Amino acid sequence: MGEAKRKKQERAAWPDSDGYNGTIDLHVLPPAMEIDGARIRELTGDDTIPDTTQVILRAFRAVVGERTFHVGFCLGDGESFSAVGIAVIERLSMEAPGAALHIVPIVHDDIAWDIVMRHLRSFTGQVLLFTFPNSDVYDAGTAEVSYSKHIRQFDPSGALLGRLTEAQRRKIREQKAAMLNRPPPPRFYPASGVTQEDSPWIFRVGTPAGKVIRTAVWDGRRNYAHELPEDIVRWVGGDRIAIVQVDSPVGVNRRSSLDLTHKLAKDFDGVIHWARDTDTFQSILKSFIRLDLDSVSPPELPAGWEPEIVIFAANGDHA
Repeated sequence: MGEAKRKKQERAAWPDSDGYNGTIDLHVLPPAMEIDGARIRELTGDDTIPDTTQVILRAFRAVVGERTFHVGFCLGDGESFSAVGIAVIERLSMEAPGAALHIVPIVHDDIAWDIVMRHLRSFTGQVLLFTFPNSDVYDAGTAEVSYSKHIRQFDPSGALLGRLTEAQRRKIREQKAAMLNRPPPPRFYPASGVTQEDSPWIFRVGTPAGKVIRTAVWDGRRNYAHELPEDIVRWVGGDRIAIVQVDSPVGVNRRSSLDLTHKLAKDFDGVIHWARDTDTFQSILKSFIRLDLDSVSPPELPAGWEPEIVIFAANGDHA
């Protein structure tokens, strides 16, 4: 069976609620007068931040099908953020006080927009924040917001904003290419008083045998120092769940983690890849995206659900 036909059959076998392919509406949040230079200095503790009264923030109310949540974009590494990023977090917190901030760090510019769209289409929380390490990755992950046919933008008054034309996009690219000696990324600051969580990375996988399961990827940060969240098994569901400690990045053909998932799917209904460190996490993540695995939301689970969980290590030859 051809790969395209098999993927089509896999998608048809799953509920429509697991995937959303319609238009995403992003409503620009109105400026908040209280978020100015003085407030950002207070939040960061950095007295060198200028005393400006106007701060432009990339913060939105997203409407995705029947789901509504708030989303922001900023420079940062996932644990600390630029001064403007701190302001974005403050603005999002005003819309959803006390809600957990789900963070998606994006490091690869070639898949940045893919990552943004995957999370917009599958996110089920209240507040989502995309962070980028530098301006190049930031541009790769945010530019298409202004011209993608899958996105509609509205200004704070509710008026629909026009999409950039090809001529406008070309001019922007030319201007960027002409820039020399680009400034380094700004200083990053920790965000205090905000509950931060990693946003789930969940993929739908169909095995050659025809079984379809969810597989999740978790970043252990530094030698598994970033412990698994208690509810991570709910990301994949099923009666039997495998949690695999992956010690090294995926193979050069980018299929080794997928092959491991196929093997485990014979005996398990869900698979969680627990990466030793961020490099391994990013390697698995990039491989799954380049293999065009669908990103999905967590499943709906019955009351009293108690799966069997098995934790084991995958050696470097198979991870």
